[in-house]
Amino acid sequence: MMRHLGSGRWLLLLCLLLLAGGCVAPGENLRGLADQPPLDLAVLVTGGAFRGPSGDGGTFSAAPLADEAIPAATLVEALRRGRVFRRVEIDPDLERRRTISGRLATQRRDDDVHAFLREARAQGFDLLLVIEQLQDGPIEAQGTNGRWPVTLATWLLLGVGLLIPDRTFESRATLRCTMRDLQSGRALLDPPLLFAGPIDLSLVERTDFLGLCQSIVVPPFWVGDDEAVMGAAVRATTESRLLLSLVRELKGESSRRRLREAAPAEIELQDGQVRIWCGEGVADVRLRAPLPAAAAAAFTRELMSSVVLVERLGVRRFHYQAPLPALAVGSEVQVLVSTVSGAVASVTAVVEVPR
Repeated sequence: MMRHLGSGRWLLLLCLLLLAGGCVAPGENLRGLADQPPLDLAVLVTGGAFRGPSGDGGTFSAAPLADEAIPAATLVEALRRGRVFRRVEIDPDLERRRTISGRLATQRRDDDVHAFLREARAQGFDLLLVIEQLQDGPIEAQGTNGRWPVTLATWLLLGVGLLIPDRTFESRATLRCTMRDLQSGRALLDPPLLFAGPIDLSLVERTDFLGLCQSIVVPPFWVGDDEAVMGAAVRATTESRLLLSLVRELKGESSRRRLREAAPAEIELQDGQVRIWCGEGVADVRLRAPLPAAAAAAFTRELMSSVVLVERLGVRRFHYQAPLPALAVGSEVQVLVSTVSGAVASVTAVVEVPR
């Protein structure tokens, strides 16, 4: 049934759709997060969102069969689009990713784990991001939400209402991850479980062709859901929101602060200067950068000779500072600091155009 819509009704439809909106696409949120400065870290990702026992009612149980409910490539792409770290890569060995996360979580430090950590250090990574577990869960239907008056108004006045998200669902699937050091594999950051939250769907997102036909004679919020269509929509939104939550959590100020506090030395690369604060003193500093050996050695000598005692955040700490040797714009540089007790901290940055 088609009706002629005057300019007044088009304006009413536009206003109602704007009132019914309020959701920002995950891609838009990632672009907003990407504008914030990344953490000065090169990170290797291991583990994964592997399928576990969830029964037939799990959010991801009806997804196309694969080893990972959320592909690792999709996860890493979200971290890159959000510019969470200076550099992020995924361990290409699927079987190793499957086993190494469990061994790290249970503190099993066998030869394979030590070899893996040693290999990651040799490749220039600073920390390890472990996707510990995707705990699948059912989709809960929470019924018609508060947008039903908008749906009813557009259905009565304009004969539509299919695009108003007037029914709410929520997936109980959660994602867990940790940030770990590359010396012992200990957890430096253990964020809370990530979840998707309530998801509002319109009729076109939760029913099939028969349901759309039914909406001609009854309001859309009275039309039942098609389980397959609704499940696919909730699953896609849940995946997007879990990835967005991961990016937001890792890039948040709380995570930055906790990583700084957990590191044996705080290292800052800013305005062409390398600054280090350490509670027990620095035994050695190394640069990984496209530099002649003599220039790198001269930088280390100057930095080590600059030591002074300062008070930082109410605690007396050893402070070191020296200018970074001249490097081409776009060059990646890693600063590795060994403390007198043998602990190691490192950061990675990219040389930028001077302001």
